[in-house]
Amino acid sequence: MTPPRTRTRTRRPQAALAALSLVVLAACGTRLDHDTIVRAGSGTGSGQAGTGTAAGELVPGADGAGEGQTAAGATGDSAGPAEGGGDAAGPGGAAAGNGSGGNGRGGGGNGAGRGGAPIVIGSVGTLSGPGGVAFGQGPRALQAWAAATNTAGGIDGRQVKVIVMDDGADAAKGRSQVQELVERHNVVAIVAAMTTTHTLAAWKGYVEQKKVPVVGGDCSTTAWTSSPVLFSQCPSTNSQMDGLAKVGATYGKGKKLGGLFCTETDACSHAEDRMFGSGRAATRFGLDPVYRAKITVTQPDYTAECLQARNAGVELMMVTGDPNTVARVASSCRRQNFSPQFLQPSATVGADSASKPGLSNVLAAMAVFPFKGTSSPSIHEFDAAWKKYGGGKAPGPAAAQGWASAKVFEKAARGAGEISRAGLIKELYTFRGQRFGGLTVPLTYVAGKGTADTRCAFFMRGSGGGWTAPLGARPVCW
Repeated sequence: MTPPRTRTRTRRPQAALAALSLVVLAACGTRLDHDTIVRAGSGTGSGQAGTGTAAGELVPGADGAGEGQTAAGATGDSAGPAEGGGDAAGPGGAAAGNGSGGNGRGGGGNGAGRGGAPIVIGSVGTLSGPGGVAFGQGPRALQAWAAATNTAGGIDGRQVKVIVMDDGADAAKGRSQVQELVERHNVVAIVAAMTTTHTLAAWKGYVEQKKVPVVGGDCSTTAWTSSPVLFSQCPSTNSQMDGLAKVGATYGKGKKLGGLFCTETDACSHAEDRMFGSGRAATRFGLDPVYRAKITVTQPDYTAECLQARNAGVELMMVTGDPNTVARVASSCRRQNFSPQFLQPSATVGADSASKPGLSNVLAAMAVFPFKGTSSPSIHEFDAAWKKYGGGKAPGPAAAQGWASAKVFEKAARGAGEISRAGLIKELYTFRGQRFGGLTVPLTYVAGKGTADTRCAFFMRGSGGGWTAPLGARPVCW
């Protein structure tokens, strides 16, 4: 095998893009009718302070809201708690200013039995700036789940209250927000934490110390398999890269693989090493890595890389960057009469990627269920909730990840008896090979260790300008 050629760009990324994780996800939905979503989310029909819920309401970044703008009706400050620990509630939202998140019980306890005080959960993520476009659909899906759940009677007769906070890719802010959620709002769990690797690292030790379960989040963060309180809804990042290689080798139009890897984040370097370097995923699954190069997501054009890839005989092209970068690479290659099939991790594509020139036959490996192109009772539930509360835009990978996080939490809450932090953790540790109606790969959580890895991934393909799921909700396993 000929060693892959490497070309490294020396151009430095702009500081504003340093917050990007492995990839930036699809743009999120537009603003919903406020009264409708407050009524659905709160179960009160009024949205009055102290009784409503932030569930289902607009999250920062979900429709291009400016950085620091309070999400309509959301509990808390859209850019995080104010100086000195204050928070702000948008119009009609729930002002959780009682120091207990509305449950009045210590230790994250909400009491057992049917009815009673709301079940309060928090979500912290990078929801403004570049990360807002990236991750906004994750907490939006969590809110949509809460709104649909509350409309259907809640969990054992109790309403769900969601408090969403935006860390702005600031690790210190994220740490203070998690502490705010735990110590002031007394949340029983953090759910759908769509945050970057470095922000999660800033508060991981705190939630471990406080024994607060963190259920689901950004699937490209490597910490999920190494903590007793982090419960991922996805396979590990290594398995996601292995799954990508498996999908390419099985369903791709050729074996000669090229890769373009962004310089903005260590996650891109990890993906490169797993696929082309020491992880040898490409060769282990039968691909022939013939070319790789470093790029930046700020490049206006990728002609040089496309020409080098074409000269190397690349048939499958992998790009780690945001969906717009992937589209620009495809466009640059088309201008050179070079049309490789693109092979993408889920976080590098969006709802509309398959409609872009050069991406009509794109292959993608998904960490959770395909966001389009398949049907089952569990996926129909997601589709119905997203149609009502998703903001009018098609869902992408982050929406599927947020919904899967919510369903993992829901199963734990319904089985826990006492819905407390300790009760949830105990219940989560009973999960063995759970698939939540086909929404996830088989998930097992190991007491004292957290998420066990799973060698499976889902598969999507571009066709006719849209996305299909050739295997439906059946994952590819190896």
